[in-house]
Amino acid sequence: MSKRLLIYLPRAVYLIYNVVSYSSAYTKTAKEQTFLDNMYPNGYEVSCMTDSKLDLKLLENLCNAFGPSGHEQEAQKVALEYAKKFGVEVLQDGIGSLIFKIGDSGPKIMIAGHVDEIGFIITNIKKDGYLQFHQLGGWWDQTLLTQEVVIRPSESDEKIIGVIGAPPPHVLTPEMRNKVVTKDKMYIDIGCSSVEEVKKLGIRVGDPAVPRADFRLMKRTRKEKKKEDDKDAKEETREVTLAVAKAFDDRIGVFVALETLRRISENNISLPNTVYFVSTVQEEVGLRGAKTSAQLIKPDIGFALDVDISGDSPGSEGLVQKMGKGVAISAGDGSMIPNPRFRKFTLKIAEEKEIRHQPAFLKFGGTDAGQIHLAGIGAPSLFLGIPTRYIHSHNGMLDLEDVENAVQLLVEVLQKLDETAVKSFTVFE
Repeated sequence: MSKRLLIYLPRAVYLIYNVVSYSSAYTKTAKEQTFLDNMYPNGYEVSCMTDSKLDLKLLENLCNAFGPSGHEQEAQKVALEYAKKFGVEVLQDGIGSLIFKIGDSGPKIMIAGHVDEIGFIITNIKKDGYLQFHQLGGWWDQTLLTQEVVIRPSESDEKIIGVIGAPPPHVLTPEMRNKVVTKDKMYIDIGCSSVEEVKKLGIRVGDPAVPRADFRLMKRTRKEKKKEDDKDAKEETREVTLAVAKAFDDRIGVFVALETLRRISENNISLPNTVYFVSTVQEEVGLRGAKTSAQLIKPDIGFALDVDISGDSPGSEGLVQKMGKGVAISAGDGSMIPNPRFRKFTLKIAEEKEIRHQPAFLKFGGTDAGQIHLAGIGAPSLFLGIPTRYIHSHNGMLDLEDVENAVQLLVEVLQKLDETAVKSFTVFE
């Protein structure tokens, strides 16, 4: 057997495995969800693992959809088909953000979650078939090696799975083992051995890619005090349902917006305002969709719905917000200082309605509220967060009870945001 055959045979075997396994996996997903052709033919489907009020099939479809910054069409289709069932007026900005409007009088309330996820873009096809890439959104280098990605070829309808390659430890020197490999030194292996093979798969420079990871649920039991600051309080046992997926940042925000829309519609809740539920684009590369959609809406009040960094995992200690402790009502971040009266108004409603909530603060980073609060002459805005572990990686983790709390809070707050309340946030007497 020649040296050339020994070199290329393993990669050829990998290519065959890659195509066969992905075709099987992708067909199964399409059969199970069929969201591109026929959304929820049997009505709302909720996982047998939980009795949640949340439409978890929607959350699964949103998270599993392909949609990095600038390439959000597939994920936006899921949001659009869902929202249309509730008789919304559909608007759109010029770069792809979708706006679902209900009501036609009173203050204009903008509720935004960004639909784009972090991902990659192919920047070069090397002569030996490996793909070089650049990040879309922020990635930490150490989360990437040996992870799978899904590429959407521009010249083919079949998505391709690749692996961000890494040499085995057997061939690394001690110096190499202790050195962090940066993204500019990484490559994606799709099992090809030449530029021609890559192009036959339809892949071109500029094609997008996302992490390959599937939505799943986990049941766990917690022992905790109902009031943590009460030393005499007894521990109570609580059953929790955790969700793990890619793209919680920020399909969870889009989901909370759509779930709020559903409950208002199905319960015939009358609102003293006009609400714009917005699925924004390109947040991860500069809050761009929030800027353009806010220019269109010119809101009086703004909400950004997004993940928040959970301060309960190793390496993230020191953050006050934690997974499983309720919806996070932010006191500020790197992009915005929330209107204090508006925040106090929201906190009061959460307390009155006994909706579990917690404070939050981030020194760095920001959300769509960073652009919304600057729209027009300015709009009091607030960031409501879902504390999430391991954001900006292949697998985030969150507690569905926090999501439920966020939906409940929004439904209650929207019923109180009339003209008088909105003016009270900015009027000085």
